[in-house]
Amino acid sequence: MNRASLPWSRIGFAVLVVVSLSLGWWGLMLDTTHVPGRTWYDVVYHDLQLFVLGADPASDGGPLSWQLQVARFLAPGTAVYALFEAARALFTGEIRRFNQRRARGHAIVVGETDAADTVTAALVAAGHRVLRTPDAAGLPGVGLTGATVLYACVDDTTDATANVLTVAEAEAAVRRAGSGPDRLYAHVSDPDLGVALQARHLSCAEPGVDFFTLDVIAAQALAVREVRRILDAPGGPAPVTHLVVVGSGEFAKALVVGLAREWELAGDGLRLVVDLSADDADHVAGELRARWSPVAQRIELRAVPVLGAGGGAPDTVYVCHASDGVSLRVALTATRLWHGGPGSLVLLLDGLAGLTSAFGTEASRVLDNLDGRLRTVTTRDLLADVERVEARAHADMYERIARSVHHVYLRNQLERGVGWGEVPAMVRWEDLPDDLRASNRGWVVGLPARLSRMGATIAPRDGAPDVVFDGAELDRLAEAEHELWESVRVAAGWRSGPVRDDAARIHPMIGVPWSELSESNREKDRDVVRLLPEILAEFGLEVVRYEMSPVAVG
Repeated sequence: MNRASLPWSRIGFAVLVVVSLSLGWWGLMLDTTHVPGRTWYDVVYHDLQLFVLGADPASDGGPLSWQLQVARFLAPGTAVYALFEAARALFTGEIRRFNQRRARGHAIVVGETDAADTVTAALVAAGHRVLRTPDAAGLPGVGLTGATVLYACVDDTTDATANVLTVAEAEAAVRRAGSGPDRLYAHVSDPDLGVALQARHLSCAEPGVDFFTLDVIAAQALAVREVRRILDAPGGPAPVTHLVVVGSGEFAKALVVGLAREWELAGDGLRLVVDLSADDADHVAGELRARWSPVAQRIELRAVPVLGAGGGAPDTVYVCHASDGVSLRVALTATRLWHGGPGSLVLLLDGLAGLTSAFGTEASRVLDNLDGRLRTVTTRDLLADVERVEARAHADMYERIARSVHHVYLRNQLERGVGWGEVPAMVRWEDLPDDLRASNRGWVVGLPARLSRMGATIAPRDGAPDVVFDGAELDRLAEAEHELWESVRVAAGWRSGPVRDDAARIHPMIGVPWSELSESNREKDRDVVRLLPEILAEFGLEVVRYEMSPVAVG
């Protein structure tokens, strides 16, 4: 029996009972010697009666031994304490449920899956309170109206719409109550379905609802961390960086896409070569190039069906098979992967997450980490790696596209020779002022309304030629871009003035109609429209028209 199974409160209660019984026995033996016919059973009976204020020898008062005097007060006190503890145990569940129903400022995670556990751990690691319920039926009991965010993570392997329906029910309940979480997220295990749902949600411009795939979010977080590590290496990055991704599951594919997107800011003259090693590498690599423009344009993706056939020692290898067991076996048996420097072999372990500590660097570690070459990561760690003030475990779709808009801006400015920090916007997204971030988010939120003017919407990318806006249509969208830019700036407190002053939030273009702008400024708005297909392509999305162009019949 350990200390956890026998807490001090129970030990103290047992001591009180024993002391009360002992003193009562002692006192009764002393004070009832004159009672004729007294038996041993009488003493025991009166001793037990002390706990219910019914022991006759002690009830009459008078001169009593100190032992009985103490016992006749201590025993009832012990009984009262026992009743209190029993009542507390009986009503603890009800009290907890009552407090949960009235909770405020917390996060809700729906489901009892690994995804739910991972999201919960990420939120808790960021310092947020999390209440959980196994299904949508339990939402009222976990304070839905007082929550700030909800994650639906029930098992959707047999019913792909399970989490979508949970979010829809929660949104309807929040609307009826007039209060509740302003951010609702549904986990979608199928990434293709997730992209399709994101496209439809983006087209209705209601920030606060998003669909995410945990593997994709975690892989993107790893890609951001790894590319930053490469670019910020002492002495600068090498002209050619060679990476290997082992596996073709959703995490592996998302990692390739994430690496390609993050490499946009690497600058000219730097190459990223990524070998995708899997039995179906040719097929998967082709799919990635077709759907994700950064993969086709920013990196050199090579399909390597046989591990190690890419030639040369890679800088970093990422082993991320869909099966943790396969990943572990590959990492520990493919010795050709061990020739890199410290941290050059990255092993994803989710189902076997407990093994990560076994490869530690302390003297007491259980398994060797190949002299520091092996790094283990888990989805939970990757989500917790991002510090967020808001109670969120990931960046929603609006923020991710806004970040992509900024990346495209940075890339284009760098190509034009504008250096880092020369203007306030020439910084990474993490360092961008709040008003400029809001401007980018506003661009995303206003996108559906601008596209609807042209009879167009957003859909998953299918490899068809991109929609091209030109002529009068291009100018109408460019004018809408200027109007949106102005409204976002004014809402952030900017005003018109003859000279631009970012500190004072003054800009000369505010209040100027698009038709009166200089041609160079109008061209900037047109550039934003022209870049739209490229920005959406980074997320596997594209612009489609509702009405197809007529096809000539020969």
